[in-house]
Amino acid sequence: MEQAATGGGARFFIAHLFFFVVFVALIWALVVVFLHHRRPGPLLLAAVPLVLIFLTAYLAPRLPAAHRAVNILYDGLLIYNTYYFWMFHPRSLRWLSLAAVIGTALDFAMHFVIKIA
Repeated sequence: MEQAATGGGARFFIAHLFFFVVFVALIWALVVVFLHHRRPGPLLLAAVPLVLIFLTAYLAPRLPAAHRAVNILYDGLLIYNTYYFWMFHPRSLRWLSLAAVIGTALDFAMHFVIKIA
Protein backbone atom coordinates (compact mmCIF):
# COMPACT_ATOMS: atom_id res chain seq x y z
CA MET A 1 0.00 0.00 0.00
CA GLU A 2 2.86 2.34 0.78
CA GLN A 3 4.29 1.76 -2.70
CA ALA A 4 1.02 2.91 -4.31
CA ALA A 5 0.99 6.03 -2.11
CA THR A 6 4.48 7.03 -3.27
CA GLY A 7 3.69 6.64 -6.96
CA GLY A 8 4.83 3.03 -7.37
CA GLY A 9 1.31 1.91 -8.22
CA ALA A 10 1.00 4.51 -10.97
CA ARG A 11 4.38 3.50 -12.39
CA PHE A 12 3.38 -0.16 -12.32
CA PHE A 13 0.11 0.66 -14.13
CA ILE A 14 1.87 2.73 -16.81
CA ALA A 15 4.51 0.04 -17.31
CA HIS A 16 1.85 -2.59 -17.88
CA LEU A 17 -0.63 -0.56 -19.89
CA PHE A 18 0.52 -2.19 -23.14
CA PHE A 19 0.28 -5.59 -21.46
CA PHE A 20 -3.40 -4.89 -20.80
CA VAL A 21 -3.86 -4.26 -24.55
CA VAL A 22 -2.13 -7.59 -25.26
CA PHE A 23 -4.33 -9.41 -22.77
CA VAL A 24 -7.51 -7.98 -24.31
CA ALA A 25 -6.32 -8.82 -27.85
CA LEU A 26 -5.53 -12.41 -26.87
CA ILE A 27 -8.88 -12.94 -25.17
CA TRP A 28 -10.66 -11.40 -28.14
CA ALA A 29 -8.74 -13.70 -30.51
CA LEU A 30 -9.63 -16.74 -28.39
CA VAL A 31 -13.31 -15.79 -28.54
CA VAL A 32 -13.15 -15.34 -32.34
CA VAL A 33 -11.46 -18.72 -32.78
CA PHE A 34 -13.91 -20.40 -30.41
CA LEU A 35 -16.97 -18.94 -32.14
CA HIS A 36 -15.87 -19.39 -35.75
CA HIS A 37 -13.37 -22.22 -36.05
CA ARG A 38 -13.56 -24.67 -33.13
CA ARG A 39 -10.77 -26.77 -34.58
CA PRO A 40 -8.18 -28.04 -32.10
CA GLY A 41 -5.15 -26.43 -33.79
CA PRO A 42 -6.35 -22.82 -33.87
CA LEU A 43 -7.98 -23.19 -30.44
CA LEU A 44 -4.71 -24.41 -28.96
CA LEU A 45 -2.74 -21.63 -30.64
CA ALA A 46 -5.17 -19.05 -29.25
CA ALA A 47 -5.34 -20.51 -25.72
CA VAL A 48 -1.69 -21.33 -24.98
CA PRO A 49 -0.44 -17.70 -24.92
CA LEU A 50 -3.00 -16.90 -22.22
CA VAL A 51 -1.86 -19.89 -20.17
CA LEU A 52 1.76 -18.78 -20.59
CA ILE A 53 0.89 -15.26 -19.43
CA PHE A 54 -0.47 -16.60 -16.14
CA LEU A 55 2.47 -18.99 -15.80
CA THR A 56 5.01 -16.18 -16.25
CA ALA A 57 3.14 -14.02 -13.73
CA TYR A 58 3.26 -16.88 -11.23
CA LEU A 59 6.95 -17.61 -11.84
CA ALA A 60 8.22 -14.00 -11.87
CA PRO A 61 8.68 -13.51 -8.11
CA ARG A 62 9.55 -17.15 -7.38
CA LEU A 63 11.87 -18.26 -10.19
CA PRO A 64 13.11 -15.35 -12.35
CA ALA A 65 15.13 -17.62 -14.68
CA ALA A 66 12.10 -19.83 -15.37
CA HIS A 67 10.03 -16.67 -15.87
CA ARG A 68 12.44 -15.53 -18.58
CA ALA A 69 12.45 -18.94 -20.28
CA VAL A 70 8.66 -19.14 -20.39
CA ASN A 71 8.53 -15.53 -21.57
CA ILE A 72 10.83 -16.37 -24.51
CA LEU A 73 8.55 -19.29 -25.40
CA TYR A 74 5.55 -16.94 -25.16
CA ASP A 75 7.19 -14.35 -27.43
CA GLY A 76 8.05 -16.98 -30.02
CA LEU A 77 4.54 -18.39 -29.93
CA LEU A 78 3.04 -14.93 -30.44
CA ILE A 79 5.22 -14.40 -33.51
CA TYR A 80 4.26 -17.83 -34.86
CA ASN A 81 0.57 -17.15 -34.16
CA THR A 82 0.80 -13.89 -36.09
CA TYR A 83 2.22 -15.74 -39.09
CA TYR A 84 -0.31 -18.59 -38.79
CA PHE A 85 -3.38 -16.41 -38.38
CA TRP A 86 -2.15 -13.97 -41.03
CA MET A 87 -1.83 -16.73 -43.62
CA PHE A 88 -4.82 -18.93 -42.85
CA HIS A 89 -7.58 -17.09 -41.01
CA PRO A 90 -9.91 -14.09 -41.11
CA ARG A 91 -8.68 -10.55 -41.06
CA SER A 92 -9.67 -9.92 -37.41
CA LEU A 93 -7.33 -12.64 -36.14
CA ARG A 94 -4.52 -11.19 -38.23
CA TRP A 95 -4.78 -7.79 -36.59
CA LEU A 96 -5.39 -9.15 -33.09
CA SER A 97 -2.24 -11.28 -33.32
CA LEU A 98 -0.22 -8.38 -34.65
CA ALA A 99 -1.55 -6.14 -31.86
CA ALA A 100 -0.43 -8.76 -29.31
CA VAL A 101 3.10 -8.88 -30.75
CA ILE A 102 3.45 -5.10 -30.92
CA GLY A 103 1.91 -4.66 -27.46
CA THR A 104 4.30 -7.23 -25.99
CA ALA A 105 7.28 -5.43 -27.53
CA LEU A 106 6.06 -2.08 -26.20
CA ASP A 107 5.42 -3.59 -22.74
CA PHE A 108 8.97 -4.94 -22.73
CA ALA A 109 10.33 -1.52 -23.73
CA MET A 110 8.31 0.24 -21.03
CA HIS A 111 10.06 -1.82 -18.35
CA PHE A 112 13.30 -0.13 -19.40
CA VAL A 113 11.82 3.33 -19.87
CA ILE A 114 10.22 3.37 -16.43
CA LYS A 115 12.91 1.17 -14.85
CA ILE A 116 10.51 -1.27 -13.24
CA ALA A 117 11.16 -5.01 -13.14
